[in-house]
Amino acid sequence: MRIYDDQSKRVRTSVTLFLSPDEASELADRARALADDPRQHHSHLNDATYEREITVAVYTRDNFAQFDAESRAVIGDP
Repeated sequence: MRIYDDQSKRVRTSVTLFLSPDEASELADRARALADDPRQHHSHLNDATYEREITVAVYTRDNFAQFDAESRAVIGDP
């Protein structure tokens, strides 16, 4: 697991998400879809105003090359 703050370009050790029930359900659905098919490699979840976004990514040895250089550096050796 890597928690990456793309604005500060720093890896974090923890994050707290405050989600509505609908947002939590959508995040769970997107995470399940990624787990079932890692070829998709990432998904974005936005709030209703599109002011906030969660990006969830699943990395494997098979899809590692699909990530950009910055993401590959954060992930390290999958």
